[in-house]
Amino acid sequence: MKLVTSEPLPHIPSCKIRGRLIPAYAFLPRLQKLCVSLGFNDPIVTKSDEAVKNLAALLSPGSVQDGKAAADHVIILSARLAYNQDWGAYTGLPGLQFRLVCGTEASATPADFIVPYVSQYHFAQAHIHLGCDRTGKPVVTLPDSLVWGHYTTGGVGLQIEIARIAEPGATPKRARSSAGTLITYSLAPQFRQTLDEKNFFWQPGVFSPIGEHLTPELFTFTGDSWQADSSPFPEVLAMMPWIVAHTTPHLAATLVHLRTGFSGVCQAFAATGQGDLRNLICVAGLEIDMRGYRGRNERYYVPWQACWKRHGFSYGNIYPLLQDDLFVALMNFNRLEVGAEYTDMERP
Repeated sequence: MKLVTSEPLPHIPSCKIRGRLIPAYAFLPRLQKLCVSLGFNDPIVTKSDEAVKNLAALLSPGSVQDGKAAADHVIILSARLAYNQDWGAYTGLPGLQFRLVCGTEASATPADFIVPYVSQYHFAQAHIHLGCDRTGKPVVTLPDSLVWGHYTTGGVGLQIEIARIAEPGATPKRARSSAGTLITYSLAPQFRQTLDEKNFFWQPGVFSPIGEHLTPELFTFTGDSWQADSSPFPEVLAMMPWIVAHTTPHLAATLVHLRTGFSGVCQAFAATGQGDLRNLICVAGLEIDMRGYRGRNERYYVPWQACWKRHGFSYGNIYPLLQDDLFVALMNFNRLEVGAEYTDMERP
């Protein structure tokens, strides 16, 4: 059963990590100081994704209760992510490996959820080979499990879109190996042209793994146990081919999930209308977990973006704060008021 198709989808959001790490214990005081400067008066602070699920009650229209204006509100959306110095693929994430070894539930975070999908993608990258046969004809050789999308990791399989790679009507050749049955197809002219445009090296008898040339349009995911309607992260599942092919798939999955929650909060702010006299702000960001990285165990917060609604204004006056502006706003007050935590920001 196919679960994910490689349809054209919106781009994956980006987030700066280096130079944006704020110690977790310093983030809330800085945010509170920012809110005071924006005119907030003793706001209620709600943290975590639960805010998104309960927005109907949390931000219901009507700003006067018992003759007094309803309290201003601060919503903090965060998604946990293991730290990695180079922000590489899954195999470079000791924090994620640490949680898996300790028995953490596989779908606890978006980064955990994509593990079997990333594993399947890396397997395909390494086991699909491109090259020329003895006659000099470009061909592709791959395991038959990738042709049929058999389940191999955590109930997840990867299936290659052969019609996009193989020459139409070509008769495949089969061969047995220690890895199972290998199937060889002549390359489709269009796919070969794409490779030529990327300066792929062709030489008779020489084969190379497909690697980065395995783009999202060339495969789908399969598996009965990963149905979209039961997925804890349906927005991540919908973009899975683009996520696993990303240079930092764990970060990409986390940002896709965070973007969905943040968009929901922005819409809820807009729905409160002009009659709502509260100040409302939502700050979304990454909660960086240092566990497993060189013996460290502290946490950092990376602010990503925010939206702010001034009291008594409508949707047109909901102000966005993109990452650079948000970071500057959070850091723009006297360091002596919060101690010396600023000096820790660049150390990781």
